[in-house]
Amino acid sequence: MAVLEKISAILGWLFLGSLFSCQYPAQLPSDGKIADVPTDTFALLDQLETLGNIAYDHPEQFIHNPDSFLNQLTAKPVTAEGQEMFAWLLLNIGYALRENGNILGSTRYYEMAMEYCTQHSLREPDFVAYIAKPLGNLYTQIGDLQKALHIHQLAIAHQKKLGTVQQLPALYGNMAIIYQQAGLPDSVLLACTHGLSHLRKNDIHAALLYNTLARTHQDLGNLDSARHYNHMALTLFSNRPLQEDTLIWYTAALHQQSVLQIQDNQSVSAQRTINRAIALAEMHFPNTKQREKAKYYYARGNLHLLQQRFNQAREDFQQVLHLFSPSPATPHLFPDYTFTEALWATARAYANVQPDSTIYYYVKSIENAYYTQQLIVSNQSHYQNSAWNRTLLSDAMAYLWQTYQQQHSENIRQSLATTMLWITELSKGRQLLQEINRSNQWNDADSLHENLRGRLQFIFRTLAEEQDPEKKQELEREADNLAYRLQLAENHFAQSFSPPDFGAFHQHITASSEAMTIVSYFVSPTGDAYCTSIANSRTEVFHLAPEIFAELPHFVATYFGESPAAYENDPNRYRDLAAQLATQLLPDISTSPHDRIVISADGPLLTLPFDALFHRGHFIAQQRTVHYTYTLLLPILDDAGGEGYRTEMSVFAQTHYQDRGLPDLPFVATEIDYLTRHFQTTCYLDTAANDHSFSHALTEGKLIHLAAHAVADSENGPYIALNQPVTLNQIRYIPAASPLIFLAACETASGNLLPGEGMESLNKALLSKGIKGVIASYWAIDDATAPLLTRLFYEALAEARHPSLALATAKRRYLASAPAAAQNPWYWSSLQFTGTDTILYPDQRRPVVGTLLVLSCIVAVGGIGWWLSKATKRPFHRKHQKAD
Repeated sequence: MAVLEKISAILGWLFLGSLFSCQYPAQLPSDGKIADVPTDTFALLDQLETLGNIAYDHPEQFIHNPDSFLNQLTAKPVTAEGQEMFAWLLLNIGYALRENGNILGSTRYYEMAMEYCTQHSLREPDFVAYIAKPLGNLYTQIGDLQKALHIHQLAIAHQKKLGTVQQLPALYGNMAIIYQQAGLPDSVLLACTHGLSHLRKNDIHAALLYNTLARTHQDLGNLDSARHYNHMALTLFSNRPLQEDTLIWYTAALHQQSVLQIQDNQSVSAQRTINRAIALAEMHFPNTKQREKAKYYYARGNLHLLQQRFNQAREDFQQVLHLFSPSPATPHLFPDYTFTEALWATARAYANVQPDSTIYYYVKSIENAYYTQQLIVSNQSHYQNSAWNRTLLSDAMAYLWQTYQQQHSENIRQSLATTMLWITELSKGRQLLQEINRSNQWNDADSLHENLRGRLQFIFRTLAEEQDPEKKQELEREADNLAYRLQLAENHFAQSFSPPDFGAFHQHITASSEAMTIVSYFVSPTGDAYCTSIANSRTEVFHLAPEIFAELPHFVATYFGESPAAYENDPNRYRDLAAQLATQLLPDISTSPHDRIVISADGPLLTLPFDALFHRGHFIAQQRTVHYTYTLLLPILDDAGGEGYRTEMSVFAQTHYQDRGLPDLPFVATEIDYLTRHFQTTCYLDTAANDHSFSHALTEGKLIHLAAHAVADSENGPYIALNQPVTLNQIRYIPAASPLIFLAACETASGNLLPGEGMESLNKALLSKGIKGVIASYWAIDDATAPLLTRLFYEALAEARHPSLALATAKRRYLASAPAAAQNPWYWSSLQFTGTDTILYPDQRRPVVGTLLVLSCIVAVGGIGWWLSKATKRPFHRKHQKAD
């Protein structure tokens, strides 16, 4: 069978099996007889060979529908020979898809091959050469750098266990590139050093590592070192016959040399060098190495752009897009960040000549960035890509704002404003939306998924309590392996990916604006900020001065920090500053026609309680209902349960914290008493309030009220201090179904601020698992105020049904009766609602007296009915006899 070249070494798939699954010893049948050895039919083996030949030699026959091609198999092989042939078939399909630009399909088939080889403990195909390296490179291309690192680390451990070093330089070289993309220069240098230590002097494979070192030193500003290593790479290539891989490595070194020449203001030399790289690549690889060639055209296009040769720049950028050969149905969607960068660069190349084209390509670049990021599962890679997207968005928003200002046509201004709203919201909460989608898939998952998630929850709980550094590292390694295995089992790349539909977004936002004012913010890395507001189908955009955001952190820390003292010392000073902020951050609040405001905040605004600002002599909370969302895409992509939820309540309460470094919470008893008297509740108190019962309650779909401590700045991340800690990492593996959770605990909305992703908080973690709405606190909640606000909230929820409106009503009622000192927003504005505003019908408990009255009525009515039924059965004449 013409397949990929097999290597002769025995490679120990059993080692990988120990990382991914448990193996059980074979057992004899209970009757003691040896079972028949399973065999594959000649017809099946012949079919496997035929399909294998097609997969390797004629990919054009199946690349548009590989699943149908694979489904031609009439049975699954059961012998080692047949299973090995099937594994090669999967790999050849993956290889063909990759060579023809189907990155998603290719990644899926390589993952299928890896799972299959692990499941059947196959010794061939070679894990390192034919799975780890190509799959790791695909992960890198997609941008899921954590998965790319993980599989390379597995491959390196595999090679070291076998005592073979041939593949180690290439593996370390790939890891260095991954670290470089992750912005970890020290790790790049270390990986290159390890790679070079396994090479002989003047080995041509060292050129790859030298070139990576050159790029890293350039990024660090060490241009002399960068030139030195680039020169070493080029020297190794000189006077050697170059072909296939070595030739493309040489063109990469030329590309790096051109970049360094631009740094040295040698534009003519840079042009000549990159032209040579392109010419060699086109001559020797006319129909392959498309991604490498795209990078070279992109570099030359940027050189043209730098020298204001806009026509030539556009031609090169269009060639980049062409080389990736996206589907004709979606010509500007392709899962590669070079493709995204080419769209972005095309927008800049049109900026001075065609504004419409500029806007078009800016929008397409952000849509493609969103599309590509959907493919990423690892959190850290999500965060890195969201941060990178901010630069792109900042560039696009600056251009759109300038165009918006200069435009006099109201229709065009409305179109521009809607576009700005669209790309802003498309750049927020991407990891959150991905996790919601991922969690939804768990509802149909098998026992393997459940076992993996359960084990991960246990490991993260153990990690939170473990003190031994070596044991912590061992647990972290196990968690990494299990998380990767869970990602493989989810078959993520079998899903259909595309950006949200702009038409659906526009329709939803426009319809919603008839009942509420919607406000979206973007704070750029440069300090410029934009506020987009829509009410009654009319959209406006405002530019916010950088000075606002320079002063905002001090305002928040002063009035919403550890104590209420700043307001108490000078309430008028607070009101003046809060009124000024309200005018600056909500420019159209005076003309807003609605009493409801939905805010999609960004940057430092995520720490500000808007309802605590001052307007026309009142707190905004006294006049408006304010609630928050991480992105306005959330209600479009997530089913909010339009008919509402009728639900019971689960209450989790921790009152005693002996020897845990936290004070007791005596006020919790008041909350429990109120909730259990008025609602159908299941109460978990102290020892019963553990991580197992909490996890189970999240999956039951009940409304959850939690009264306990929470810690936002723990070494292991935020956690809820129940009888056992419930960490943010545990929550990430719980599929939740609750419509609402009320976190009456301190700092449950606090955490690390992540560009484009909001706060890495308990609040966000719970939303990402499928909970529709969360009430959480920005800072420490007051022991005396919390029970009162809780009671007021649930009273209002029984009337209003909407959590956001119920919380706003509770605050208004609190302020209406509170003395002046208690109106300090530190006491009441910590609690905020975030998420999709659903309709809730919490099951209420009937009062005992009322229940007895109802029962009495039932008994009385039942008695009358019994008497009447008896009376109708008596003879008619007995009535006359009684009358006599």
